[in-house]
Amino acid sequence: MNPFEDNDIQNNFLTNNITIWVETSGSKKNTYISGWNITDSQLKEHLKIIKKKNGCNGTIKSLANETNNGFINAIQLQGDHVDFVKEYLIKNDVLNENIRIRG
Repeated sequence: MNPFEDNDIQNNFLTNNITIWVETSGSKKNTYISGWNITDSQLKEHLKIIKKKNGCNGTIKSLANETNNGFINAIQLQGDHVDFVKEYLIKNDVLNENIRIRG
């Protein structure tokens, strides 16, 4: 791969692993999606669509990343929406083998 070639951003995020997981706090559940390497504006548009289709609330959070001691952007949704999010990613041209469900 030549670093000086112009790469389509869509091809960039297709090769990375996207992780989906649910965290439970008491009786509440939150779904997280991380590793989707698209621009912040694209992430906000996808969040808007997902929230509307599920009738839930959500936000973009910066989570600590242990591998490079930095922060990564992750989508947080209120409720357990793992199945919907996986189908949504596949419909948006993310390969099934690049999606990892944790937990």
